Amino acid sequence: MALAIAKQMDPTPDLLIVELAALFHDVADKKYTKPTDPTLSQTLTPLLSPHLPQPKIDLILSIIPSVSYTSELSLTRATPTRWTWQQTCAELHAVQDADRLDAIGAVGVMRCAAYSSNVRRKLLVDDVDGESAEGHFEEKLLRVRDRMKSVPGREEAERRHQTMLDFLAALEGERERML
Repeated sequence: MALAIAKQMDPTPDLLIVELAALFHDVADKKYTKPTDPTLSQTLTPLLSPHLPQPKIDLILSIIPSVSYTSELSLTRATPTRWTWQQTCAELHAVQDADRLDAIGAVGVMRCAAYSSNVRRKLLVDDVDGESAEGHFEEKLLRVRDRMKSVPGREEAERRHQTMLDFLAALEGERERML
């Protein structure tokens, strides 16, 4: 998806950077790694250095930790002045938008339910304290559309956002009929 977005952007970003950053963007994700695992640079530099000049490797290594929604929020809150290159990096924008599009829409609904089940998070909001898959829509997923960077990303996010709203309306309708 990142390449499809990048190809529609004007001017077109470096497609090789987009492709590699998209492929490797979860390599050092805290959800999947342990503190003792090799760093992002230790993992990717040996793979990339025989094939790419150092400035391209450096860009990929800078893009990857900036991709996630949560990273962007925490980086912009903590150090807004250090977020400047990210505002203009078209390669980052293509990868971010693709990553965020994966989280929303019909597939996003399924991913949210699957992840919630995996981490033993409730599916539905209830009167008991705690997180739920349904609550995750309000906390994060319904906000994704407004953080898209590229025109093609924003257009697709609009469609997927509506899919989630329709799903939540159907969920609420079923809940009301059960009471």
